[in-house]
Amino acid sequence: MITRKINFLKYRYVCFIASILFFAAGFITYFVKGGFTYHIDFVGGAEIRANFSKPLKPVDLRNALSSKGWVDYSLQSIGSSGKEYFVRVSGKIDDLEAKFSSDVKSEFPDNKMVVENIDFVGAEVGKDMQWNAFISVLLALLILLGYISIRMKYAYAIGAVVAIIHDMLAVLVFLLFFNVPISVNILAAILAILGYSLNDTIVIFSRIRENLKKNSDGSPIGLINTSLNQTMTRTLLTSFSTLLAVGSFFVLGGETLRGFSFATMIGILVGTYSSIYIASPIMMAFGGLARKSQKAKN
Repeated sequence: MITRKINFLKYRYVCFIASILFFAAGFITYFVKGGFTYHIDFVGGAEIRANFSKPLKPVDLRNALSSKGWVDYSLQSIGSSGKEYFVRVSGKIDDLEAKFSSDVKSEFPDNKMVVENIDFVGAEVGKDMQWNAFISVLLALLILLGYISIRMKYAYAIGAVVAIIHDMLAVLVFLLFFNVPISVNILAAILAILGYSLNDTIVIFSRIRENLKKNSDGSPIGLINTSLNQTMTRTLLTSFSTLLAVGSFFVLGGETLRGFSFATMIGILVGTYSSIYIASPIMMAFGGLARKSQKAKN
């Protein structure tokens, strides 16, 4: 028996305005900062694998590189010994190995370092990856739009796709705010968010359709609010349990998983919000319930 009777749609216009203001802030930030920050996967650069004779703290290596003028880089400790590191550097640097070795050895003269390997990613390859990433996300959206249109109705598909686009843009805005570089891992997180947000939305839409069959003469707002209340426990439990798992990656996963887990956590929170306050109101605005109700009457 459902006891809660929260009027979710009462706040739909407030949420629409809040989302618009949020995206406006992101739009301004985009131009103020000159666009997104990209990982070497997309702009080209190099990945250096270095081995030290003694354990070295990541913060010490980071401070050493920064003091030598290294700016567009990230580093990751390999294993638990503190002796091996991946250092990723954006852009093209002449005599990279020599400069890196010289700068690091001057800061840690008593800790012998050996550069074991350097992998380069060209700028053209990075541009190709940007384009491929855009195409993959666009195709995913089109496939989802077609699937939901066939599975349910076009109005439901519009609501789901608008919510997904909302979630992706929201994650990108947060990446701008926190200066998180866009990498292949971030792209994987965005694609994962597509599936997560869609799953949550489909569960709510399915419950709306079930309630509509039982009471086709009910008001659209009442049907949606009832359905949202009925699925709220499932939505919150799923979001909370997923956040716990992804949060552990963020805290314990190291530099490699930090961007992925950060984007995923934001996506889970925003996806829960959009499933309630974006997808269902948009579906209702496109007449999904009105047309269904009329068909049931006939």
